[in-house]
Amino acid sequence: MKKILVVDDDPDILDVFQLTLQEENYQVYPLLSPRYIFKTIKDFRPDLIILDIMLNGMDGRAVFKELRLNPQTEHIPVIMASARFDEKYISTQSYEPDFYLEKPFNINELLKKVKQLTSKN
Repeated sequence: MKKILVVDDDPDILDVFQLTLQEENYQVYPLLSPRYIFKTIKDFRPDLIILDIMLNGMDGRAVFKELRLNPQTEHIPVIMASARFDEKYISTQSYEPDFYLEKPFNINELLKKVKQLTSKN
């Protein structure tokens, strides 16, 4: 079973991700804060990370940059999600995610991309 770590500071959005992905037989670890993301990654060993950009007190882009600069996490595919930033803006950043998901998101689009990214491992 493929494992997905979802980091979002909105509990309702976390629930939507978790329920949707679990229905498709993914093991999901919901995380409300990226504060313990590296410990969680070490313990949970996800095949994919879904990371919100606007996190309470933290910037998901900075977290993403740390993920890409760390040799232990640089290989993990990351989907970045946001209600404020669009894909064009994200593509101008120095580190590009494997996929960008604009909120509100299309469930079918999410599932299609998750399947693609988790089948690479």
